[in-house]
Amino acid sequence: MPRYAIAMADDMDSDLVAGERRADLERALTYVSTESQPDGSYVINGDLPPDVAPPFIRAIMRVEAELLLNDAELVTVDEGEPRTPEQRRADAFVALILRVDDRSSA
Repeated sequence: MPRYAIAMADDMDSDLVAGERRADLERALTYVSTESQPDGSYVINGDLPPDVAPPFIRAIMRVEAELLLNDAELVTVDEGEPRTPEQRRADAFVALILRVDDRSSA
């Protein structure tokens, strides 16, 4: 199990996810796709229209900020930071998707 959590989930009864309307985030996710790479990693692609992008970007930034605060508590002299900014951004994306989907799978 990793030393860090993915981020606390929002209230499942709320229409808001990371401070944004769930419906807006669901719409934004329809413009996002993933592409597998030969090394087993994935590239996330998204061409969000200008009216769709701002709520999605704000939500990812909020989740990433939560992860950054959590990571700050885990920094040690011996091990340094628990993940890179790139890893944190990818983890924030995954955490956001899981939060958006929380209510539909409950």
